[in-house]
Amino acid sequence: MAAAAVLWGCGGAAGGNAQENNGVEVTDAQGNGAQSGAKDGQSGEEAAAGDGSQGAAETAGGSGTNDGAPGESDGNAGNGGGAAVGGSGEAAETTSADGGIDMAAQLAGTTFSVLGDSISTYQGCNPVGYYAFFPENGEVTEVEDTWWQRVADDLELTVYANGSSSGATVAGDSTETENPQCGCNELRTNDLSGPKGACPDRVVIYLGTNDMLKAVPLGDNDGTGLVEEGLITTFTDAYTLMLDKVQANYPLAEIYCCTLLPVGDYGTDTPYVEFVNSEGLTSADYGEAIARIAGSRGLPVIDLSDCGVTIENLHEMTSDGVHPTTAGMERIAEAVKETLTAQ
Repeated sequence: MAAAAVLWGCGGAAGGNAQENNGVEVTDAQGNGAQSGAKDGQSGEEAAAGDGSQGAAETAGGSGTNDGAPGESDGNAGNGGGAAVGGSGEAAETTSADGGIDMAAQLAGTTFSVLGDSISTYQGCNPVGYYAFFPENGEVTEVEDTWWQRVADDLELTVYANGSSSGATVAGDSTETENPQCGCNELRTNDLSGPKGACPDRVVIYLGTNDMLKAVPLGDNDGTGLVEEGLITTFTDAYTLMLDKVQANYPLAEIYCCTLLPVGDYGTDTPYVEFVNSEGLTSADYGEAIARIAGSRGLPVIDLSDCGVTIENLHEMTSDGVHPTTAGMERIAEAVKETLTAQ
């Protein structure tokens, strides 16, 4: 049977964490020192090791993310935490210099939410109980340098919720209501609304890197096959079910699906080589599956495989072959902005 999604995301906000953005109540459970474990490993999107095996793709800090996520913060608060930027209300129609409609101006004042993994985290800007990678790890030390805050600042958008958790896969137990490490579960797909359960105007989904690193089998769902609730073991089934829930919970939102950045083998010297998991798959294979599923539903795709981050420049664009530097974040932000303003 297909997932029976309740419209929690637009009005009821059931299953949320009682946090609101834009100056409304924000619960902060940080400062408990749990970040110390992250120093032992890569946390979240585990730095891929040199032997290409599934286990080698996970460092000590990230290998246990589904049962307590050691090596990651265990109390990252709020879904905006002061990071949200922008106003409310739809912008008046504006023309560009060439007489066409200025889509950037059209977007100003609207809202978006993020459904992601460690690449989209920042301590204090994710819901309570989610795990953050930045800024305690990696090279992004200012929230303004994250891809999503760059998008919010440049397009004058308000971030309703940044539902991102370090180490999260798309696959897992879809019925869970407390575990933030499964993108297709009830908790994650119900945590994207704004104040008082308001629907975001857009949802940007950037998930799948951990599925690749952990060698979750791709499967063959093209986004149209029905998926039963429960333990979802293939990537395409999980991604399909996740979209089922997000589209049902936020029926007025435009949904954008990001493909994946290239992932480098962490155990190699300059230059990186492409990481291949124990299924013989790369980030490009998972990205192609995402594009195929989104295409079957008529959803726009943000193609991060062609945003200027390459295997050849991963040492500049990432800190470990996976997590972007400020330069890498800028490339992601530009790709997101280009797609948002093209719609």
